[in-house]
Amino acid sequence: MEGDNEVSLPKATLQKLIKDYMPGEVRVASETVDMLIGCCTEFIQLISSEANEFATKEGKNTILPEHVIKALNELGFSEFVSEINLTWEQYKEDAKMTSNQKASLRKTGADQAGLTEAEQIALQQQMFAAARARSMTTADNAAAMAAAYQAQLAALGQQQQQQQQQSCAAPSQTPAAQPRPQAHAAQETGDPSANAQP
Repeated sequence: MEGDNEVSLPKATLQKLIKDYMPGEVRVASETVDMLIGCCTEFIQLISSEANEFATKEGKNTILPEHVIKALNELGFSEFVSEINLTWEQYKEDAKMTSNQKASLRKTGADQAGLTEAEQIALQQQMFAAARARSMTTADNAAAMAAAYQAQLAALGQQQQQQQQQSCAAPSQTPAAQPRPQAHAAQETGDPSANAQP
């Protein structure tokens, strides 16, 4: 058993299982727990090896639950099959429920209500305006702030429209050719008289 230490079950977990199944007044020695761990490890390795053979015969790279059930029947442990099937069905139900819970947690309230992104943004802006209005000390201030906010939104929308219209209507302009200074003209032509001042 010394060489099997790297392939073993957690001792604390097995001790808890033993404690749960034994009467409260029964104590189990540490050596007994070690022996049970060795037996469980050997059993798991035996079933895994046989299930792997079934998987290999079917050309599969993964051991599936049906391979484990075939292995149990082949090795004479068919009395475990019904409980394993029940446990497997319970596992699938739990996994399905967990998956559904995770999916529902990923959805926001707006997603669950079926709102589009634009509707979500509009709703968010309304909620911000309402929160600002509640935080104001008087109703007049709140109304004035809401009106100012709406005016800013309208002005921003108009600016964006104007910018879009200008970008669509503005033809591309090329800069006009500018005359060259005389000093540069003389250097390029090599004519010293071009440097002369008028």
